[in-house]
Amino acid sequence: MGRIPALDGLRAVAIAMVVAYHVDNSLVPAGHWGVPLFFVLSGFVITSSICAEVDRAGRLDLGSFYRKRLLRLVPAVVAVCLVMVAVGTEWSRVAPTLGSYANYARIEGIGLGRLTHTWFISVIVHFYLLWPLIIGRVPARHRVRVIGGLAVVAIIWRAVAIGVMSPGWVYNSSDTNAAALFVGGFLAVVGPTSSRLTKWSIPAMLTLMLLPVFGDSGRLIFWGGFVALALAAMAVQYARTSPGWLENRVLLRVAEVSFGLYLWHYVFVRSDIPLWTAAVLTVLATMASWFLVEQPILRWDAKRRARSRVSESFGSPTTNAMSGRLSARSE
Repeated sequence: MGRIPALDGLRAVAIAMVVAYHVDNSLVPAGHWGVPLFFVLSGFVITSSICAEVDRAGRLDLGSFYRKRLLRLVPAVVAVCLVMVAVGTEWSRVAPTLGSYANYARIEGIGLGRLTHTWFISVIVHFYLLWPLIIGRVPARHRVRVIGGLAVVAIIWRAVAIGVMSPGWVYNSSDTNAAALFVGGFLAVVGPTSSRLTKWSIPAMLTLMLLPVFGDSGRLIFWGGFVALALAAMAVQYARTSPGWLENRVLLRVAEVSFGLYLWHYVFVRSDIPLWTAAVLTVLATMASWFLVEQPILRWDAKRRARSRVSESFGSPTTNAMSGRLSARSE
């Protein structure tokens, strides 16, 4: 799959929605719609990547897949947790984040304090662990039916769960959030579509998130989530057409550091400090995460893989045969 910069721009839109919601949810009652938008995006990108590798190489290299996701997520998360421990946060609030069960800790009523937002990362980790085991084995001709079927089942289960499960379960659990992830996966295996509806999906989402009705603390907040899911799916389809405004340099830069921004903004916004101070510290921490943690790890991995490829090329049968012929001639 070729890189689509507009998808990165859409990621920046999603993080802006979430940050605004955490700053003041009375002004942006449904800013949490940025979360299903993130999930649909993640499902689309990961599924596209898996299918592209299987089609190209004939199989999915699970070790490489897990290593890349591990290096992308874990170092930044560990850095945040170490800082939180250093400032006196109880281990009981840190362990669920490190153990990737923060979403279920929230369901059990465990207060995570300034790490509450890491429930989202736990859902993503669970998806990364299980999805390649399923999709990597599905033949290309069956992908649309299989992933589409899974998406339908997940949507139905979320609707049922709203009536039979606790609100905490519906909002935080991996199985109920699978609907958005699977919808993103389904979009990855069907052709892109463009219409007037998809063109207006992002403005509609940004407008509707200002309505208190979709930020209500009752069951309506969950039914409104289906509106967010539909708009998020259309937004991804729209971004696939590469609209210029989503490829704006500022949006792309925000998207690049979005993971660190997500991790750190909540830590400071939920602290007892003025908002402007929280904003400054968030920017500084995000930049530190990118330049001192995330980027060095990714560069190290790229160099390590490059060295590995060089070693493999020198150890290949063709290279060894050539070396043997040269040695015979010299003798």
